[in-house]
Amino acid sequence: MTRSAASDEAASAARPRGGFRLPRAARLRRTRDIRRTMREGRRSRSRLVDVFFASSPAGRPRIGIVTPRHGRTAVARNGVRRRLFEIARIQFLPALEARRLDLDVILRAKPAAYEASYRKLQAVLRDATEILCAR
Repeated sequence: MTRSAASDEAASAARPRGGFRLPRAARLRRTRDIRRTMREGRRSRSRLVDVFFASSPAGRPRIGIVTPRHGRTAVARNGVRRRLFEIARIQFLPALEARRLDLDVILRAKPAAYEASYRKLQAVLRDATEILCAR
């Protein structure tokens, strides 16, 4: 076995079986579910994101990301979407699961989110998590 093959094997052994992705069952993907959450749910606003939430008919917390164009390129929108999904996977979803809150949550990026750093987005979503879990 070559040196790079051994390091690749060690890296794949350290990675969880499903990888580092948000589980499919934890994603809000259908348009009707997203619209229902935004229309019927409650909203929490911040400077960078709007957080919409409603009870989940799936019986588990699910997260959806909405990144409007706001005159930005697809590359910029995908960058914001990836940062928000990563933060949701690492901190938002585990907090909801720990408190057994079966909510559908939509994170909608505002224009300021496109210039925000990962840490700023993380701080805003940490505050939103605390507010949501305190209700």
